[in-house]
Amino acid sequence: MASNVPKFTSFRPKPKPAVEPPKEASKSEVRAKSSSRPKKHGAQVESRVADTPKSEQIEPSSKLYFSDRRGDPDILKYGALSRYDIPTYRRAGYGYVLGLSLDQKIDRERSSHSKTYMTYVSGRQQERLMTAKNVPKESSRTLRIVQSSESPSLAEELDFIALSNHDKRRRDDSDSREDGGPPDLDYRGIERDVSQPLDPDTQYDDHLEDLTAISELTKKNTELVRKTREHPEDIQPWLDFIEHQEVMIAPERSLGEVDEARQRQLADVRIPIYEEALKKVKNAQNDHIQLYRGLLKEAQKSWTESKLWNRWTEVLKVHTESPELWLMYLDFVQSHLARFKYEACRKTFLECLDALQGSKEVAVESVLHIFVRMTSMIHGAGYQELALAIWQSVLERNLSQPPMTAADLGDFEQFWESEAPRIGEAEASGWRKAADDDIPSNTESLLPQNPGDSIFEDFRKREHDSIEKLRYPGRASDEVGEDDAFHTIFYADIEPYIKSVPADTPTVLLLEAFLCFCGLPSLPRIGNHQRLWWDDPFIAQRGADTPSSHHLEGAEQGSIVDKFEQFFACEKTSFQMTSELLFHDDFNLSGVRIGADFIQRILQLAAMETKDAILGEYLLAFEYRHSPTEVVKTAKQLLKAQPTSQHLYHAYGLVESRRGKPEKANQVFSMALSMRTLGTSESLQLFNSWVWEALYANDHLEALWRLSSPSGKLPTRSDPTKPPNAALIQNASTTLSSISEQSLLTHAYPSAVLSTSLLALVTYLTSSLSPEIIISAHHNLLSWFTSHALHTSPASELSAQSLARFLLHHATHAPILKPSLIRTALEPYIALFPNNTILLSLYAANESRFAVDDRVRGIMAERALPTSVAGWCFAIRFEEKRAEVARTAGAIRAAYKRATHAEASGAHSLAIWTSYLRFEVEQLGVLKDRVAGERPGKDGRKRTWEKRVDEARERVKETFYAGLRNLPWCKEFIMLGFGESGKGVFGEGELWKIYRVLQEKELRVYVELD
Repeated sequence: MASNVPKFTSFRPKPKPAVEPPKEASKSEVRAKSSSRPKKHGAQVESRVADTPKSEQIEPSSKLYFSDRRGDPDILKYGALSRYDIPTYRRAGYGYVLGLSLDQKIDRERSSHSKTYMTYVSGRQQERLMTAKNVPKESSRTLRIVQSSESPSLAEELDFIALSNHDKRRRDDSDSREDGGPPDLDYRGIERDVSQPLDPDTQYDDHLEDLTAISELTKKNTELVRKTREHPEDIQPWLDFIEHQEVMIAPERSLGEVDEARQRQLADVRIPIYEEALKKVKNAQNDHIQLYRGLLKEAQKSWTESKLWNRWTEVLKVHTESPELWLMYLDFVQSHLARFKYEACRKTFLECLDALQGSKEVAVESVLHIFVRMTSMIHGAGYQELALAIWQSVLERNLSQPPMTAADLGDFEQFWESEAPRIGEAEASGWRKAADDDIPSNTESLLPQNPGDSIFEDFRKREHDSIEKLRYPGRASDEVGEDDAFHTIFYADIEPYIKSVPADTPTVLLLEAFLCFCGLPSLPRIGNHQRLWWDDPFIAQRGADTPSSHHLEGAEQGSIVDKFEQFFACEKTSFQMTSELLFHDDFNLSGVRIGADFIQRILQLAAMETKDAILGEYLLAFEYRHSPTEVVKTAKQLLKAQPTSQHLYHAYGLVESRRGKPEKANQVFSMALSMRTLGTSESLQLFNSWVWEALYANDHLEALWRLSSPSGKLPTRSDPTKPPNAALIQNASTTLSSISEQSLLTHAYPSAVLSTSLLALVTYLTSSLSPEIIISAHHNLLSWFTSHALHTSPASELSAQSLARFLLHHATHAPILKPSLIRTALEPYIALFPNNTILLSLYAANESRFAVDDRVRGIMAERALPTSVAGWCFAIRFEEKRAEVARTAGAIRAAYKRATHAEASGAHSLAIWTSYLRFEVEQLGVLKDRVAGERPGKDGRKRTWEKRVDEARERVKETFYAGLRNLPWCKEFIMLGFGESGKGVFGEGELWKIYRVLQEKELRVYVELD
C-alpha cells in the first residue's frame, strides 16, 4: 500500500545556502559594541552567546590590523575584557615625605592646603574612603532629566501616533547608532575616566546651591544696609546688620566652630559698623552702652593690647555708672594673662564699686554682683582670710539692730580690733553685744618640713596644710601664722570694703549674696538677679571632687529616676529654686573652704534677727544636711518665735517627711492648712506638698481626698476604698480654678502655676490617670504666658519644672510609658530654658532608656545650645554617661573643647577646667595601665605604645597651660600642677616655672621656696 503512495519531490524543502564566513568587523564597530551600555547585563550576555557560535573563526584580513586569536576569549563573549582578570593597580609611597623616616606619614584628616601635619604610622591601616563606616557625601548630585508634559506641538508634528512616550532602551540600541556618532562607553570598560560624569548636563556641584544661598544672604545684607540708612537713629537695624555678618563670613557654621583667623576677619568687618552706629545713634545712653559692649568684645580679637586698653579707658570715662560695661571690663582685666596682677585687679574692683556708689540709678543687685565677684577673686587668689573677713564685717554691720550709721564706725573699729568673736564664730552674738573676754584662739600647728620629700612634694603638702588650717581670719593673739603678714586681718585692711556696700542694702539680699559667694543654692524665691549671679563663671564654684546631687526617694537601679539622678549630678546646675528642691540639695561646700558650722551660725543669727521666714526655711534645709540631729530643735525654736508662719510649718513638715516620718509630716501640713484659707502663696505651697506626699507613696486615692480638702481637714470616711463624691471634687476644682484666674489677674504668677498644677492633678486622678491632661494644662498656661510676653519668665520656668516633676512621677508608676510622651512634652520648654538642668536631665534619662541618645545631642545643638556654665556641665556629663556604653573618650574631649572655647561661657570656669584636666589625667592613667607589661623599643626608637603615652602626657600639659591662661587669678587650679595631675607630667624645671607664675601674678603663697 505504501508503495502506491506517490512521492512529490517538489514538496521537499530547498537546500539551505552555504553559510558564508563572517566578515571581519571594523575597528570602530568592535569598539562601539564593546563600549555600549546595555540596560540588562544578563540579557546582553544571552543575546551575544546565542548569536556567536562556538565554532566561529575569524579569518585574517589584509587591513592594517589583525585579530588576536590567542587573546582573551571574553572579548568575543562579552565584548570587553573581564574585569576580574585585570590586576589591581596599587600605588606605593602615598603620604610619605622624602627625607623623613618611614614611620611618619601626612595626616590626611588634619592637613589642609595651608598646613601639613605629620602623624606616626600605626600598626593598622588608615580607613579607606570607600570602606569607611562614615563615608562623606559627594560634592555632586545626579539630576534626572524629566521631560516636560507640555509638548502638544511636538506630538502634532509627528507623522504617527506614539503608543508610549516612555521608550525603553533596547539591547540593539548600540547597533542602530549612526556611524558618525561618538561610541558609547561600557560600564565594565576601562577606557572611561570614572572621575567624569556620564552626562555633564545631568550633574551639578553643590556650589550651585551655595550660589543660591549666597544670593539670598547678599539680598538680605543689602536690605539691612537700606534699613540702617533709612533709620540711622534706630539701634535695632544696626544690631541686625552686625549679627548678619556672621552668616556672611561663615554661612553654615556657628561662631564657636570657626577658626581664629575667621573670627578676626569677622571682627574686622563688625568693628567699623559699630563705629558708624555709635556716630548715627544719638541721645540714647543705653543704646550706646549696648553698642560699646559689642564693639569692645570684637576689639579683643582684632586690636592690639595698648589700643584696646586705651579705648576701655575712654569708654569708662564717659559711661562711669554702667554696671554692664564695668562687668565686661572686669572680665577683661581678670582673665588677661599678660597684664593680670592681683593688686592691680583688686584696685580695679574698688574703683568700680566707688564709681557705682555715686549713682542712684544703679540697682543694689548690680553692686552686690560686683562685690561677690571681687571677694571671689580675692579668695581664688589665695587671700582667703581677707575675703572672709570682708564678708564678716559687712554682715556684722547690716545685721546689727539698730542699723549702723557713719558715727558707729569708730565703735565697730574697736570691736574688730578687740578680737572678740565675730559673726560665724562660736559664741558670736553681734558686734553690739560682744564681750572682750570671749576671744577665740587657733591652737592648731602647721605641718613641719619633711627632708625625705622632694622640694615640690614638700611644698605641695605644706601649702595645702596651711590653706586648710589658716582659712579663717587671724588675730594678733594667734600662735599659728603669727609671722604671716596676710593671715592677721586688721580693721585698716577691711575698711575700704565696708564702704563699698550701700548701708541700706536689705539683709536678706546681702545674705543671699554671701550664699552665692559660698557656692550654695539660692533662696527659694523669685529674683531676676539670681540667674545673673549664679551663672557668672568668674564667681567661685564647686570643684570637680564632689559634684552636686539631688537625692530622690525610691530610685531603683536602672530606673528612670536613677538615670535622672545620674545626669543631674553634674558640676553645676541651673533651675528655679523652690522649697521642695531645697530639701533635696546636698549643700556642697567644696567650692569654698568654709566649715558648715560657720555658715550655720550665720544663718541662725540672720533668721533670729530678721524674723524672715524664707531665711528660716533655708536654715532648716541646711541643717537637715549638715546637722540632722539639731534640725527639729531649731524648727521648734523658729516656730516659737513666729507661730503663724506657714513658710516655717511647710519647712518643718518637709523635714519630718525627709526623716522618714510621713505621719508626723501629714499632721504638720494638715494643722498649718487649717490656720488660714487657701489662696496665698504660702498656703498653696503647703497644700501642694501635702498632696505630693501621698503621690510619692503611690497612694492616688489619698491624694484625691487631700485635693478635695483644701482646708487640711479630711472628712471621716466609712469606706477607705471609696473616692470622694462628685460634690467635693467639684468644689475643690472650682476653688483652684478661681485662685488660678485671680492670680493671673493680680500678677501672682507663682501662685497661678501652683493652682493650675493642682487643678490638673484633680482631673488626672479622676480620669483614669491620663497624663495628657496634665501636659495640656501646662501647655495652656504656657500659651497664656506667651501671649503676655512672659514665656521666658521665672514663673514659666516654674511651670516647666512642675510638669517635669509630674512626668518623672508618672514614668515611675505607670505600667506602660511611651517615650514620645516625655519628649514632646519637654521640647517646647527646653527651647525656652536651654540651660535648665532639670528639664535636660529628664529628657536625657527618657531617651537613654531606648538607646536613642542622638536625640539629646540634636536638641542640645539645635534648641539647647549651652550658653551658661551649667549648660556646658550638663553636655559634658551626658557625654560621660554615654561613654560608659560607647567606651570612647573622643566625644567627651570634644565637649570639653567646645565648653572652653574662647567664645564659650565655660572658658573662665574653674569647675570645667578642673574637670577637664582631671579627665586628661585619668585618660593618661588608663593608657599607662593598659601598657604596663610592654617593653620599650630598642636602639632608642620608641614603639607605638610609647608614642601614645607621650601624646596623652602632652594633652595633659596642653590642658593645664590652657587653663592657666584662662584662670590667671585662680591659685587652686595652678596648684594642681604640683599634685597628682602633674606627677609624671611636669619635670622639675617646668614646676619651677609654674611656681614663678604664682609669684609673678602676686598670688598668695604660704610656703616660700628659695
